[in-house]
Amino acid sequence: MRIAIAQIDPVVGAFDENFRKIREAYERACLMQARFLLTPELSVCGYPLNDWIERPEVFQRCDQILMQAAALTVGRSCALFVGHVLANPSDRGRAAQNAVSVFENGKLVFRQLKTLLPTYDVFDEARYFEPAESIQLWECDGKKVGVAICEDLWGRDPSMGRQIYGRNPLDPIEQLSRLKPELVVSLSASPFERGKRTKREGLHGDVARSLGAPLIYVNQTGATDEVLFDGGSFVAHRDGAVAGRLKTFEPSFGLVSVDFSSGKATFEAPALADREDTSPEELETLTRALVTGIREYFKRTGFSTAVLGLSGGIDSAVVAVLTVLALGSRNVLGVAMPSQYSSSHSREDAEQLASNLGIPFEVRPIKFLNSASIRELIDHGKLGQLPQLAPATGGSLAPIALENLQARLRGLVLMTLSNHYSALVLTTGNKSELATGYGTLYGDMCGALAPIGDLYKTQVYELARYLNQRHVAVIPERSITKAPSAELRPDQKDQDSLPPYDLLDALLEDYLERLISIEDLEKKYGAKLDNPGWLREILHRVELNEFKRRQSAPVLKVSSKAFGMGRRIPVAKTVERPQNEKPGTSETKGDSNES
Repeated sequence: MRIAIAQIDPVVGAFDENFRKIREAYERACLMQARFLLTPELSVCGYPLNDWIERPEVFQRCDQILMQAAALTVGRSCALFVGHVLANPSDRGRAAQNAVSVFENGKLVFRQLKTLLPTYDVFDEARYFEPAESIQLWECDGKKVGVAICEDLWGRDPSMGRQIYGRNPLDPIEQLSRLKPELVVSLSASPFERGKRTKREGLHGDVARSLGAPLIYVNQTGATDEVLFDGGSFVAHRDGAVAGRLKTFEPSFGLVSVDFSSGKATFEAPALADREDTSPEELETLTRALVTGIREYFKRTGFSTAVLGLSGGIDSAVVAVLTVLALGSRNVLGVAMPSQYSSSHSREDAEQLASNLGIPFEVRPIKFLNSASIRELIDHGKLGQLPQLAPATGGSLAPIALENLQARLRGLVLMTLSNHYSALVLTTGNKSELATGYGTLYGDMCGALAPIGDLYKTQVYELARYLNQRHVAVIPERSITKAPSAELRPDQKDQDSLPPYDLLDALLEDYLERLISIEDLEKKYGAKLDNPGWLREILHRVELNEFKRRQSAPVLKVSSKAFGMGRRIPVAKTVERPQNEKPGTSETKGDSNES
């Protein structure tokens, strides 16, 4: 039996465009004499819809597209699988259901609802959907086909550390095992994270082996806000061996041949791709992920031009390269905004980067804006009206205010250019900075999207070196080798107020992603610096700066736990302060004492 796979990039709300992609893939499947075509989860309406699913128009438009899908199959020998939302016919439970419908010769011949509704990390499906009450098989030419929707086959994921669906009375894998399918298909919208392909293929290979049936997995590609979808649709033999996969981060079409007697499912094309668990391959996948996230964010929000500040540092350089790959050099404006504290080499490195990339470049100094703003604030701002602060400030701006004023003036310049050019500002902060509050609200944190906000500083360096290998030293070497600095005061260095990044990033990854206890973290890292209280100071800073992250730009998610919709921490909470730290003394590039 020949089965076609349409690895498409559905857009939330773009019903007609999504159906066009489905129709084009279906016509191709018919020409190639496929018995049926598989499309991803919620391919009609896009994923995730979040609270937009509460709009009645969503159900109406889905119903209209389903009628078109049925009509498409009239007089054809190829059946069509489409994913969509469905109104719950019962007056009990959630209002919607996550469904897959199969159309053949103009008729609905099979429908399966999603059983397991993930409610963790970026997922919140139990908020919207009512789960399936039963699991059935679709009979196709005398062969029994099991139909799963994404999470239905992830329920036994060992990386979760526990069976999170253990109390659910309907275990899809257990039910399918009883029904004994001869083929299993999974329609998915599975988000990307680094290293996930290996885990995904291994887990579904285990499912194929446990069910004793070949498995076809189709995943969507593209990006919705901060959630990236990598595609990478694949097939597995009955023994669990992965036999081939489609490209990542690219709409693709595949044709699979299933031999039921041997239990083998193989691609007629393409050939088996390299795995991503080697360093160059993983960094290339990461590059494609971030480029896809930037490109799709602009395309789906109706913008084509980006503006970003070029400081001459590593973060802005990496964001600039990724944005040029996503949008093209003509659509990226780099802006240098030197102050009296900016070094000459920073301006030179920024200009060299812009020249290497072939992007428009402007120099907008903030030196005089900064001096005028300080003078205006001191002369007319009546500083010292709060008696308790007068001794500390002496009638002049506090050092942290002087630093943040520069960052906010840069934000003002960028946002003004954004309005002028009808462009989106990209922020250049990394995960290490977002974690520790090393950034200024309404300054360097202002913008529409944070492309590298889920990369630690050490990972930014790693990606920069890879991009230079791939694109012939496009990032100036000095941007990579010089000590990182915000340049908001004379001779400032990041390590004036932060631990070395290799140590900081290892700690942050253990704390944020692996959720290791503070006690165990102290055993592992506490003695690595002379300051005995440094670790708790850093963790205190992480929790204290949640208010900044709540107001920051969306972060493209590439790790198991990114800042954003998948990490929900209260802002107004009590955070125990390290014993050796007094209120308001924490120094950062930004305003960590502004809570």
